[in-house]
Amino acid sequence: MSDQSSDPIVEQFRNQITDTDLAILEAINKRITTVRKLHAYKAEQGYDAVDPSREEWLTQYLQRCNKGPLSNDEVAILWRSIIDSTLREVARLREA
Repeated sequence: MSDQSSDPIVEQFRNQITDTDLAILEAINKRITTVRKLHAYKAEQGYDAVDPSREEWLTQYLQRCNKGPLSNDEVAILWRSIIDSTLREVARLREA
């Protein structure tokens, strides 16, 4: 068995994955910033911070837009995790 760490094809794929992961991280941080602004506006207006029907709509919308290979079940799981993480971070930033 050869050493995969010296394989240029493996390295190329890993670099692509890292670039994609960085783009995902940037997008999630942008999402958190936007949700934080939305929550501040909602607080000023006296609106509820969380809208479960909007979260459900978003998940269903993303599932309809999904072209795979990620399954729609995984889209729902992933977005629930992203929504939950976003809400935790917004709460943490509000307390800071």
